[in-house]
Amino acid sequence: MSYKVTLDKIADVVKEIIVNKGKGIEIETEDFGWDNYRYVSSHFRIAHIERYSDKNLEVLHITTFPNNNNPSPIFGFDVITTDKKPLAAFLDYSPILNKTTYKSDITFNTLYNLPDWAKNIFSEDAIAIIPSEDDLNVLVKVVEDAYSKYLDLCIEVVPNIELDLIKNHQNYYCEQQQKNERTFNVLKAKLGEDRARYFMSTILFPKIT
Repeated sequence: MSYKVTLDKIADVVKEIIVNKGKGIEIETEDFGWDNYRYVSSHFRIAHIERYSDKNLEVLHITTFPNNNNPSPIFGFDVITTDKKPLAAFLDYSPILNKTTYKSDITFNTLYNLPDWAKNIFSEDAIAIIPSEDDLNVLVKVVEDAYSKYLDLCIEVVPNIELDLIKNHQNYYCEQQQKNERTFNVLKAKLGEDRARYFMSTILFPKIT
């Protein structure tokens, strides 16, 4: 199975969970030249699946932001490959006020050294690896389990009046993610500097305004 097919398969699995369990409704997303799917729901603020495919680079990026009054973590999952090998994979429930994390019982051999901005927002149980081909196949099931359990957190009704704290934590997460120079440079080469910054701040990591 090619890496492109594997990433498409993971994306399809998460789409199905978003729609069927999360009651996600797809919203219009302007065309940037590759596939972006965004969903809103009473269970979350926004969920985004990005499938970037260009020359020898394949990227799958998935995020889900809880509602503004929900203290649950932010879900993040990313896989980056070339046409010849996997480069990196990340999965995390990044804490907001609810510190629940996702603990996988799968052991991965080659860890990825996170940059400082990621260490500022990722949980202590974050998966950050340089995956083998076997690892990518395992991740299909890991993501299915992790995302389904994540939606259980979002769907649960949690009375909370700390709206400013939730807003500040979610916006801090977005600010740190926007420091990712590797992502920005890929987008800049494709879209130009202004359009790349717009994509990162509006589509990838939208703050609560």
